[in-house]
Amino acid sequence: MSSGHDPRGNDSDSLDEERILSGLETRWLGRDLLLFDRVASTNELASSLARKGSRGSVILAESQTGGRGRLSRSWESPPGGIWMSLILEPDIPLALAYQINMAVCLAACRAISSLLGLKAGIKWPNDILIGGRKVGGILMEIQANGERLEYAVVGVGINANIDPSPFPGEWMATSLSQEMGSSICRTALIQRILLEMERAYESMGSEEIYDEWRQRSVTLGRMVRISARSGEVVGEVVDLARDGALMLRINGDLMRVLEGDCIHLRGLERK
Repeated sequence: MSSGHDPRGNDSDSLDEERILSGLETRWLGRDLLLFDRVASTNELASSLARKGSRGSVILAESQTGGRGRLSRSWESPPGGIWMSLILEPDIPLALAYQINMAVCLAACRAISSLLGLKAGIKWPNDILIGGRKVGGILMEIQANGERLEYAVVGVGINANIDPSPFPGEWMATSLSQEMGSSICRTALIQRILLEMERAYESMGSEEIYDEWRQRSVTLGRMVRISARSGEVVGEVVDLARDGALMLRINGDLMRVLEGDCIHLRGLERK
């Protein structure tokens, strides 16, 4: 990284807007960077800016008081993590919005793996796992005009230098510092995440993105329970479709699952 930060070293557990920008290698993503000590939700703030026409901006906060994940769940966002939201304006139909989530999840894994040497995988549809434990997640919120996508606000939450032990046990949480055995440089990781996200965003919809997204899946080959508005099903994930759907085998029949809450069960695992 041109910033010169050691990704495995301590960055005094503080973030500085100028330091982040000075080593940022993106061409457009995050060049407008807003850093706050505390906000209710970076996604809420980003959505407000997006409605005013802001694009390519990144909202970053040391902590959130009202962070949330999918299905309106609360998201613990204490100091020491990476809590940020991106404002994107892809020129794609609403029906292809899944490509954004696919690209951003992949980019987060690329950044963590390449910078820290940790094996990060994707739990369908938007969780980032290390060793079977959740280290981060993505929350995408979109605004459309008919069948056209106007903009997307993508929230990225990474448990960086935090102690996950106070989190509820069912969250199965970990953090980068816990996995590394020491604190990491959040500045360097933010810079790499934004660079990887710009690259993946500009290639979204490509076979390269889909193939690597599928390869990094930790859900493929697993027995899962899917809870959706239509009910609950249990089956084996035998494939991941091009549009991001799970291909679930249930009693010999195949079922496409496009949305829902996914829980990994004990059973077949990908070899």
